[in-house]
Amino acid sequence: MKTNFAFWFTHIGLFLTLLFFIFGRLSYQELHVRAFSEIAEDVAISDKHDLFQLPFQITLKNFEAEFYDNHQPKSYKADIILKNKDSEKHHLLQVNHPARFMNYGIYLSSYDQTNPNRPDYVILLIVYDVVMYGKYMAIMMFLIGLLLYVWQLPFAKNRLISLVVLLFGLGFSMIPFGPYLWGTKNLVPALQSWWFMPHIAVYMFAYGALSVACLLAIYTIVARSRSATPTIQKSIDFSLKLGTFLMGIGLIFGMLWAKTAWGRFWGFDIKETWALIAWVAFLSVLHFNYVYGKHRKTLSILIITAFVLLQICWFGINYFPESWKSLHRY
Repeated sequence: MKTNFAFWFTHIGLFLTLLFFIFGRLSYQELHVRAFSEIAEDVAISDKHDLFQLPFQITLKNFEAEFYDNHQPKSYKADIILKNKDSEKHHLLQVNHPARFMNYGIYLSSYDQTNPNRPDYVILLIVYDVVMYGKYMAIMMFLIGLLLYVWQLPFAKNRLISLVVLLFGLGFSMIPFGPYLWGTKNLVPALQSWWFMPHIAVYMFAYGALSVACLLAIYTIVARSRSATPTIQKSIDFSLKLGTFLMGIGLIFGMLWAKTAWGRFWGFDIKETWALIAWVAFLSVLHFNYVYGKHRKTLSILIITAFVLLQICWFGINYFPESWKSLHRY
């Protein structure tokens, strides 16, 4: 019996990810420090306004900010000194470039907005996460499983549908990348990461694949024949699997990016929440197809329903009041 490594990696990785995230909350801490220039600070405050004594001191030595012509922030950097009884560390903090000291992650969160050119202080996010490396291990195991699933897909046997998915993916990719590639929109500091291209590109290709699955599902419903042809069935199965696996990979890329930019893998931002809802919907469709694959019309209806949820994730959330507070609104 051949071992299905993709199955075991994804399911064990997902189980461990949930386990580490649930029980990791018991020791997880997010603290904030307002650091003034040349003043050693060792007291942090929580979101509940509780004070915590840090086991080290933070001293802000210098801060630099650059802006685009429209006054939008281009970059900001904080030169800090981290010091305890035994050691001292100099670090240049930037968005997507945190520091690590004594098992604490230090992130540049914000600065004095009233005086952006010469701010009086910067706000640092201090994260203490005992099981952080366990989370990384579980997430990487999950990612390997999804990549193995993509690798096992029969691309050679589905040349035409693979080409269609590729064209749809490229077309979808131009939507978010276009303004940046043509220089009509500036990159804010959070987007200036090497995660930017792979995270969005994988998602857009997933959208392209799932668009193909949705169109074929609509055709299956409106077609006069009672059942879809074997070619249509294989095309739906292929594009559904590819899109769902790529969505999972894109979701993981986003989690890893969020950790380097904002100090946490997941924050239940409205975009993150709806991305998870859409992905779980397609996962459910995928499992339905595995168990009840012969019910093609029901499968088609479920694919269309999941695709509608995906549209809410993509642009529908912009009409929700909560979207104005989203970290994904640029």
